[in-house]
Amino acid sequence: MNILVAEDDEPSRELLMDFLTEQGHKVRGVGDGAELVKLAIAERPDLIVTDLQMPNMNGNSMIAMIDAYPGLEGVPVVIISGAADFEIADMGLPPEIKVLHKPYDFELIKATLSATAEDIARRKK
Repeated sequence: MNILVAEDDEPSRELLMDFLTEQGHKVRGVGDGAELVKLAIAERPDLIVTDLQMPNMNGNSMIAMIDAYPGLEGVPVVIISGAADFEIADMGLPPEIKVLHKPYDFELIKATLSATAEDIARRKK
């Protein structure tokens, strides 16, 4: 899959990108939501993996912008955040967005991406 990653903490972003690359994915990463919107428009990813709390544009605003852009609506999003469950619930995210919590649980990330890849394949048929 072609995956875009948005994470403002560079060591965390690099760690996640390395893991995803090792899993056979093509991965590009950025440090904030505004950069990710620009990259998503240019690259049309299969999946977006993002933090919620970032500079310039938080993950929630970034998700809304991407979903409103023609051709990007419905791109699957996986959030990996250190935010508390109640903070995430208060954001009113769409139910199809998968939410994982930091610190990274690589087995859970792998399982989530596998399920997401299956969903993408079903939609393309």
